[in-house]
Order: sequence, then C-alpha cells, then structure tokens
Amino acid sequence: MRRVLGTAVVIAALAGAGLLLAWQLPRPVSDTSAIGVLWHRHSDELGAAWNRETCSGGVCSQDYRRGSIYAGPSGFAHIVRGDAVGEAFDELGGVASLGLPIAAESGSADRPWQAFQRAGIFADGEETTLVRGAVWRSWLRYSEERGGLGFPTTTEHADRRGARVQEFVNGVVYVRDGRAVPTVSDIADAHRRAGSASGPLGYPKSTQRASGDRLVQEFDGGEVWWSSGTGAHSVQTPFLASYRERGGADGALGLPTAEASRFEGGSMQSFQGGVLYRSDSDGTIRATTAGDIQNRYEELGGPEGELGPPTGDKVDVPGGRYQSFTGGVLLWHEGSGVFRLDAANFAVWTADPARFGWPTKDSWSDDRGSHQDWQKGQTVLRAGRLLTIPSTPVDASTAVLLCDSQCGGNSWIEQGAQGAGFSHIVKLGFGGSGYLAPISGLGAGFTESVSSNRLLLPEGDPGVVIVTLGGNDAAQKRPSTEVAAAEDQLIGMLREAYPNAAIVVNGVMSRSDAAHAARRAMDAAVTEEARRIGVHAVSVAGWVSDYAAPQADNVHLTQAGHDRIGPHYADALRAALGR
Repeated sequence: MRRVLGTAVVIAALAGAGLLLAWQLPRPVSDTSAIGVLWHRHSDELGAAWNRETCSGGVCSQDYRRGSIYAGPSGFAHIVRGDAVGEAFDELGGVASLGLPIAAESGSADRPWQAFQRAGIFADGEETTLVRGAVWRSWLRYSEERGGLGFPTTTEHADRRGARVQEFVNGVVYVRDGRAVPTVSDIADAHRRAGSASGPLGYPKSTQRASGDRLVQEFDGGEVWWSSGTGAHSVQTPFLASYRERGGADGALGLPTAEASRFEGGSMQSFQGGVLYRSDSDGTIRATTAGDIQNRYEELGGPEGELGPPTGDKVDVPGGRYQSFTGGVLLWHEGSGVFRLDAANFAVWTADPARFGWPTKDSWSDDRGSHQDWQKGQTVLRAGRLLTIPSTPVDASTAVLLCDSQCGGNSWIEQGAQGAGFSHIVKLGFGGSGYLAPISGLGAGFTESVSSNRLLLPEGDPGVVIVTLGGNDAAQKRPSTEVAAAEDQLIGMLREAYPNAAIVVNGVMSRSDAAHAARRAMDAAVTEEARRIGVHAVSVAGWVSDYAAPQADNVHLTQAGHDRIGPHYADALRAALGR
C-alpha cells in the first residue's frame, strides 16, 4: 500500500465545498532509535514517514515515501529502497519470507542488488532474480573469493540430472543432497569449457582450495588447477591417476597448461614440465618431461611425427638417458645432444654401450640398410646383419678375407687375391679360429660370431669374399659334419651381406704325409660342402709338399713359403672365378 500512496500527505479538494481534507499527515520519526538515526542521515533520499515505527518479535520497521528501514535485535538498521529490489522484497513476503536486510543496497542505479538473511535480490532494470536457500548461503560465503559469483544469469532450476543449479556471471552453484558447491571465476570457466556438469568433469565434489599460490577444485571426473601463469585447466579421469602418481602439481609435470587433445591413436595433455600421452589401444599412459629429449621429440613432430607416441618413460643410464617411442628411440648424452635411433640400432647399443660409444648422428636408411654413426665408428644394419663401414670403400676391386692364422702377414691368400686382380684387401684374420674353433676374445667361432654380430663384416660391395678356415677345427677334432653345417650357415650370411660378390672357400693348407691326414680330410669336407651349396672352392690339400713350400712349424709357412705358394693360388683363384 505504501508503494501506491507514494506521498506523505495527500490533499483532496472537495468538489463544490471549497474545503481541504488532510487524508494523511506526516508521522514522527524517532531521534534515538537505530531506525530514526539512520533515517536522519538519509531523510532526503527516503522522504517523510507515512507510518510510525513499529516493533514485533524483535524486528522494528518504518515506511517512508521512497523506502523502508528495518532493524533487528542486534540494533543494526538497513534501508530497503522503494525501487525494483524493494518491490520484489515486498512481493516475495518481506521479512517473514526473506529475513532482514543484512547490508545496504549495492550496485548501480540500473543494476542494484541487496542481501537479506535468507536471500539476495538482484535487479536488472525492472527484472529481478532471487537467490535463496543453500545457493544464497554459498553465494555469501564466496562473495570475496576471486571476485565472488556476481549477478545471477538464471533462476535456480533443476538440470538434466536433477541437481539444483543457478548460474552467475562469475560462476555456478550446484546443489546436491542439500549441499551447495560453487565453481568460481577461472575454474568455473574451465568447467564450462569442458561441458559443465554434463561434460566429463561432472559435478564439483568440493569447493576450490589454495595450494600455495595455486588453486585447485576437485570434480567427479577430475580436477581443475589454476595459477596466474597457466590459467585454469582440467586434468580429467583418463590422465588423473597417472598425473597423481607422478607427483601431481608438486611433481615434475607441474600444472596443466592446456586441456587434453587428440592425436591419431590416442590423446595427450601438456603440463608445465612435460606431456602425458595415452594410447587408445591399451590405455597405457607415458610421459615426456621437460628437457632435451622432449625438445627434440617435439622438433620431430611429437606423437604425429616419425617417432609416434612414447612407449616408455625416460630411463637413466650411466652418462645419459633415453626414451623409447613406437618409431624409435631418442638417446641423450651430455655434451653430445639427442639423437634418434631406430629400434634395431638401439638394440645394438644396449647390448654393449661401450662397444661403439654414443651415437653422433641420427639413424638413416637407404637401399643398403640402416646406417648409424658412433663415436667409435660407423655401422649399417641390413637384414639383421650388422656391418661396419671401413675407412676405405669396399668395392669391386676388394677381396674380403675371412681366415685363421694362414692369412697372417703377406700371406699366400693375400698374394693370390692381388694376383687375381683384387688390389684392395680387407682382412679379418684370427689365429686359432675356425668355423667352430673360437676366436680369441669372442668366445665363439666365425659362424656364431658373425651371426651374433660380435664379429662385424665390412659393409660394401666387394668383388670376392675368400673364406680360409678349417685347420683349427681339424686340430680340435671337430666333426666334419658339424663343421660343414657351420660353413653352410656362414656362407648364407655372406650371401645376404654381399649379394653381388663371388664367394670362394679355400681348403686347409697341408702336406701330403700322414701327419696332415686330418687337415687333408677337413680340406675335402669344406670344399665338397662349398661345391654342394654352389660356391667356388679351391682345394689346397698337399700344396706344402707339392710346391716344396718352407714351413715355420708343423702348420705355418715361412714368408718364403707364402711367396712360393702365392702365385699358384693366384692361378687357382683366377681359374675358379673365370678371370
């Protein structure tokens, strides 16, 4: 009724009577009550009183031309103006429904709002929105947090899952099981970007809390972290457990710097100190952490580059560290940098890191195989065979010699190869060795040593490969059938390594007497096996006697003996090769 009258005194002119009737005269205002004291400070704003101050149940009030003043038992008084907020207050039941005002009206002239004991009324022009109950208590509690929740943008309503929700300019309040939990400011924005309660984060489980100079809020499906340097980003369920296992925000990864994103076959999320990668196929999560390996990985295109996603975390090794990916390995050594190795070359390195030292270039491939430069040399992998790259190219002018002590010095084998037109000799000679007889220091014969890559053949395209073994196998009484089997395997590996080269198997240098019967028998076994598998064979059985070659001992020639036999072997080699 006070809003309709609007004035303290209405003077009516009685028609035809010429008289004035005072319908309502101004009422007195106390000089001492909390209400009266406040009115005297705001009398120009409120105007004259149109009723007396009344009190009931500890609540006192008085109405004025442009508003009312209410005071509670504590003695504090507050004005409720006669604007949209005040009209809504009256329409919603006033003190009985909303309680006493607990603060003066705030806001601008066109967007005022006021807080009451059980609700807040917010006006935008003539439209008003009520915030009450658990939502209002939450709004009050966080009014100073990150700028507060601000004006409501919706009325309180039920969302699709039945929870009570009210949205504000600076956040959202969710009520579940009678408990209100707000999302505020940047964290609220991150929650909205993730689909709000309908998205993967779901509802907030607790209010945001400080962790040092950071803020975090937990949700059903993850958590949202904020800092002034990173902004607010969520870590959702697929990554959350792994993130926490790695120390969370206080671990090496630090805070998230972006939301999770997709790549072919998985997803990833970036943090201050690294990146988490998740595989769709098995759900495993791996991390790259800040440093040279991650920098190089990103230079190579990250999970969508040539390396693909990681298959393991970083592993420390003496002097460096490495990390494996689906497409290879990144290996770091202090002072050298980070190099990309394919899986096969990495396996070579891990088998014996000291053998070749650290890589000095990335692995690279061509039609000859997978190449790798090391501190101690260069290698190439071809069909599982590891070859070493010699300083002088191995070409059609080259003879590669695999031999025992028979090729020591300027041997009959080397002289014969040169006499047959091969000017460049690459010699792998080991005294005491054989097809099965072990090479000193390697613990195995030629066949097993080449097969296991303990002995590396030179890479290239030689004109001929000459194998001169068997004498030590005979001396160790190795069965000829086992020697022939090892010979067969070795020739197979040589054919793979040198598909264009002629292969020649020499027999065992021997005399014609009974003392060398075992050596002559082994000569027959290896040359027959060579012919059977389709390679050239040169029998040298009895040559020491045939050519009267001087010997240094029972099996070795003097240099004069080598020189005596050399030309004859050159003739035999040329004949075998058709040169």
